[in-house]
Amino acid sequence: MNPQNNMIFCTLFDSNYLDKGLALYHSMRKHIRGFKLYIFAFDNQSFKIINDMRLKNVILVPLKEIMNPQLQEKKEERSCAEFCWTCTAVIIEHVLVKYKEKVCTYIDADIYFFANPENAIQEIANHGCSVGVAPHRFERSYWDVEQKLNNGKFCIHFNTFFNNEDGLSVLRDWKEDCLNWCYSRCEDGKLGDQKYTDRWKMKYSCIHEAENLGVGVAPWNLHLYAYKGKKDGKLQLRYRSNEFNLIFYHFEGLKYLDDGRVFLNLWKYGTPGLGKKVRAIYGEYFIRIKKIRQYLENNYGVSFDHMRADHKIFLKTKCSLNQTLREKGLLGGLKEWIRFESNNIMWER
Repeated sequence: MNPQNNMIFCTLFDSNYLDKGLALYHSMRKHIRGFKLYIFAFDNQSFKIINDMRLKNVILVPLKEIMNPQLQEKKEERSCAEFCWTCTAVIIEHVLVKYKEKVCTYIDADIYFFANPENAIQEIANHGCSVGVAPHRFERSYWDVEQKLNNGKFCIHFNTFFNNEDGLSVLRDWKEDCLNWCYSRCEDGKLGDQKYTDRWKMKYSCIHEAENLGVGVAPWNLHLYAYKGKKDGKLQLRYRSNEFNLIFYHFEGLKYLDDGRVFLNLWKYGTPGLGKKVRAIYGEYFIRIKKIRQYLENNYGVSFDHMRADHKIFLKTKCSLNQTLREKGLLGGLKEWIRFESNNIMWER
């Protein structure tokens, strides 16, 4: 199969994530040739706006197209986030079965492409597999092993399924698992839609774990990579002796605050050299988000002010000066707090 024919994607979001979903789309337009993106609009406002924008390469799908009595029941008993996780496998199957696509890659609405993922998807087929999963790539430390146990080895943000017997079998098993249990808590080896994937490589022979280091850079592992600058318009990172193009970044946990700052949710914010990576990656994203928000405000009267967190309350739970001083002492606490304020908080651009 021509690798370019594999560029079929799906995502889901509602109007609260409309700015992030449109930023994702613009990054795809910039870096991916001939892609097709199925957007499942999870509320009327997002559907109406995207429909009005007539976006190229987009197939817009309303929520009602996938709804059935079972999903309606889950929607009523689960939180908004939990219901979205419940529907991940549902929308992938919908693209493969109803729209008869040969392959579909699910992407989270809060990722952003910096390069073409074509080779990362082709890698799955080259290994004779039908399903691709992306590891969290946690650091090898006691604390990160604990995170791996809690959050799972793999992240549900870039997951590929080919439309064949093996791919559909894994997908439908996952769908049933999520319909039965999909909650925002750790319980009996489960967490949302995510930890089910931990068992896949033992249970199925058709699973490929992404080898491309450019897949899955995120707040929990950004500190592991050195920034090498740009080459041929691509942002380059290095891990040990391996240099690679950043394919996408997952802006997980990003939070806009009411004082004009943004919490980045970096896990290891005291790592030397972090500032260059943050400015290169987050800087571009913030500029794009700002333009999109201005466009939505001017053309549709859409504001995201209701999504902002009270900075005094929010930062108290993350890294307040008093709490940090109590936990780490005067000098250690002050150093920790300064690193947090310098590297984990940015002003909007």
